[in-house]
Amino acid sequence: MSKLRTFINWIRKERSLNNSIVQKTLETNLRRIYYLALIGIPSHIAHVIMFWITDPSSSEEAVWRTGIIVVHSIHLLVSIAIAIIISIIRKQKHLSKKAVYIQYAFIVSLSAMAISLVTIDQYVTTNITPFLVLCLGLAVIFLLRPSSTLIVFGVVLTAYLLLIGTVQKEPAILLTNRVNGITFVVFGMYLSLILWNTTRKNLFQEEEIKRQQKELEEKNAELQRLAFLDTLTGLYNRRKWYEFAEEESLSICRYSTSGSVVLMDIDHFKKINDDYGHPIGDKLLKEIAGLLRKNLRAVDKPCRWGGEEFIVLLPNTSVEEARKVAEKLRTMIERTEFSIDGESIRVKASFGIASIRCEENSLDRAYERVDRALYTAKQSGRNIVVSET
Repeated sequence: MSKLRTFINWIRKERSLNNSIVQKTLETNLRRIYYLALIGIPSHIAHVIMFWITDPSSSEEAVWRTGIIVVHSIHLLVSIAIAIIISIIRKQKHLSKKAVYIQYAFIVSLSAMAISLVTIDQYVTTNITPFLVLCLGLAVIFLLRPSSTLIVFGVVLTAYLLLIGTVQKEPAILLTNRVNGITFVVFGMYLSLILWNTTRKNLFQEEEIKRQQKELEEKNAELQRLAFLDTLTGLYNRRKWYEFAEEESLSICRYSTSGSVVLMDIDHFKKINDDYGHPIGDKLLKEIAGLLRKNLRAVDKPCRWGGEEFIVLLPNTSVEEARKVAEKLRTMIERTEFSIDGESIRVKASFGIASIRCEENSLDRAYERVDRALYTAKQSGRNIVVSET
């Protein structure tokens, strides 16, 4: 009982794995069918012309020639129709269920043609080469799941065994052709299963490589993000902020634009850590960082400068405009009641403002001015905005 359950579970697993790559194999099959149909069109036309222009030497040959012409003419029309339909389907981003019907319609048409040709050939020859070509073609050209392979080859073999007996009346020849047909089918099935298994492994390897590449890209992106961001607040760190500021400084000199820096310090933050603990203090810094992100422009670059200090780069912003921004942030922080781990905390902040000028060591000098402005704000009672002097 346990062996039977194990076998059933294995069958289910194999079926699940096979279903996972059906879409890709279908795309491959449609592409191959499309080119096979295009190649087959001139081939069918050549067959029809060659058998049409020559005169038969007997009534049996006349029946044979007529049968060949009819079979190739029918498959010619089918090939044209299939090529047109596939050319339309391939333009779609996702293949629909109709694509599956097209695939099996062509397999049925191809099988019907080959078996009909073999059957008709029995009027003048014992040759069954078309059936051999069919078995090899089904195995090599089409990527079919094992269950589909068994069904397709089973139906093909049944049709072949029945139809060939309607024309070939010689028992020995009929037996030989049927045995050879069975051999071709078994070989075709074996080859089809091998190719399916090989293709499945290759597709799984491709998927695994893509998955690993995506995972590596995500990790690299995360490492790059962490290299530029402050781990606590998620704001830019000093290194990245200096890159933005350098670019802004060059732009100011090149295009004579304006730019400003706002330096902010949370008032009496040490007391918050002493009263509530450092974990709450860290969470408060996160909350304030979120408030900055929500109330600044996308082009503005906020950064955690260190400890409870934050610095903001305001591109294309004059000192007067930067003062308005800083005043807005100061008022918002003062009025916000931060609720952290059940604690209700209110804080205030002091702000310094300075412009970035086109001068030697522009960033260092801008920082000196904004730091003096912040120092003045703290010495003047805190919770105010002071511009550079």
